[in-house]
Amino acid sequence: MKSGSEIAKNEGLHHSVVNELMRLTLLAPDIITQLMSGTQPRRLNLMWFQRNRLPVDWQAQRTIIDGFK
Repeated sequence: MKSGSEIAKNEGLHHSVVNELMRLTLLAPDIITQLMSGTQPRRLNLMWFQRNRLPVDWQAQRTIIDGFK
């Protein structure tokens, strides 16, 4: 697929849902590991990611995530 909108159309979803979720592919690997193992800060959930944009820079992401602790 060439875009999030194309994926959305193919899957019968609204394009904004797919585009929001695709941002999660930019997360630092250690943050993904926390999410997958359930050891992330409690307030760091899908709703938070939908409402807040994280920078692409992994160290900047870690700084934000560390602010939850």
